[in-house]
Amino acid sequence: MAIGTMTFAQAEFDALKYSLNDINGSARYVGMSGAFGALGGDLTTLSMNPAGIAVYRSSELSITPNIGFASSNSLFNGIQSNDSKTRIMINNFGYVGSFRTYDESEISNFNFGIGYNRIKDYSRSVHTIGKNSSISLLDRITADENNGGSNLYTPAYETWLVNKDEDGFTTSVLTENEKVNNFMHMFETGGIGEWDFSLGANYGHIFYLGMTLGVQSVDYELKTIYGEDFSQNGGLELRNVLVTQGSGVNLKVGTIIRPFPQFRMGFAYHSPTFYSMTDVYGVSMESMGLIDPETDLPFAENPYYEPRDGAVDYQMQTPGRLIYSAAYQFGDKGFLSLDWDVVDYREAKLKDADGVPFDDTNSMIDSDFNAVSNIRLGGEYRVTENVSLRAGTAWYQSPVNNSLETDNTYIVTAGTTPQYSIEKDTYYLSGGIGYRTGAFFMDAALQRQMRNEHFYHFFDGTEDANYTKYAELKTNRTNLVVSMGFKF
Repeated sequence: MAIGTMTFAQAEFDALKYSLNDINGSARYVGMSGAFGALGGDLTTLSMNPAGIAVYRSSELSITPNIGFASSNSLFNGIQSNDSKTRIMINNFGYVGSFRTYDESEISNFNFGIGYNRIKDYSRSVHTIGKNSSISLLDRITADENNGGSNLYTPAYETWLVNKDEDGFTTSVLTENEKVNNFMHMFETGGIGEWDFSLGANYGHIFYLGMTLGVQSVDYELKTIYGEDFSQNGGLELRNVLVTQGSGVNLKVGTIIRPFPQFRMGFAYHSPTFYSMTDVYGVSMESMGLIDPETDLPFAENPYYEPRDGAVDYQMQTPGRLIYSAAYQFGDKGFLSLDWDVVDYREAKLKDADGVPFDDTNSMIDSDFNAVSNIRLGGEYRVTENVSLRAGTAWYQSPVNNSLETDNTYIVTAGTTPQYSIEKDTYYLSGGIGYRTGAFFMDAALQRQMRNEHFYHFFDGTEDANYTKYAELKTNRTNLVVSMGFKF
């Protein structure tokens, strides 16, 4: 489906959005900031290092609910805005079956498991306010229309915000050097969940192997309201809705080696996830307080572009992932664990529904994104036979090339949604406590995620180094995670 002359090609930041993961899972995993690649014996390892399932010596059934609070703070041209959102969800649940082999076998255990893990949470609300900006969304629409076409030209034209002169050149109602006050409300919901189907084998408690088939589902919804008040007269309001749903599959393989009892090394490879996706768009636009060019009088009613919908199917490939891990155990008192991920986001690819690559978009991905390192460090200390304390920290490196902003690179966005974010580094701090008695265990963790972005309402192309084009957006997520389960 199309809307007038609009087209709905996918953009590079769509591929990035669905390639980024959070540190979610069991409370034990979250309490150590996900530094679990060389340890195993936890349900979350099914989606991280599948060899971790082979560490189990008994069967397990567990579930992990999560209460989360996301707060956002934006600073745009000296004006600060705040918003927040609370949600309850299930982080993780599943079952692991562990079976001992006969005594003469070299394989000590053969295990299988099925689990669900929420690997990304998008839920948040963002509010930005700007004053006396020298650049308007109408400047972007007219520039794009004069250089090949804008998906927002039709809504802006039908609301008398832009027009074409006798030479076919697009102009807007704004006067030269006119200032605007702008704002945006952005609401995101949904996430990415993964079902994991795993097999693992334990060779003499020295060498562990595992494999996981991952089936992922994306359910994402974006609603935005962008408005401008013109300094001369009038204003505009643009409303967008984007709903994305899809499913994909991947394969993970991993190993854990214990060369001596106190030390473990782990390695895992995650294949790309191959997705089939559908985007559904909705857009409406309204202008306020404008003069009717036919009468030179104010409009009796504000010109309004009726809500229109569009949809597109496409395919997406996320980048693969390499995970290197090491852990050292201090007798029966605890351990330290370190994970290092290597992800090359330039490997992300977009194709149309028939599998034909979007060559221009994929070239942008290759030039604008980076290969990055993600580091996780965590530890556990056993206070008593039944109680353990945990803590961890993590650093996830920005996947976006710095030259994207320094070179003022033009950014293409999908459909009629003009805004985009440049991901910066993300940090995690976490702590937790665990209690075990007999077959029952209960863990709790508190996690703080600190995510930084440069948020652009649209690409304005301004060359003035003293002009702030983006809002500094900080999103802090606080998660309270509780796991309960039985071993049998």
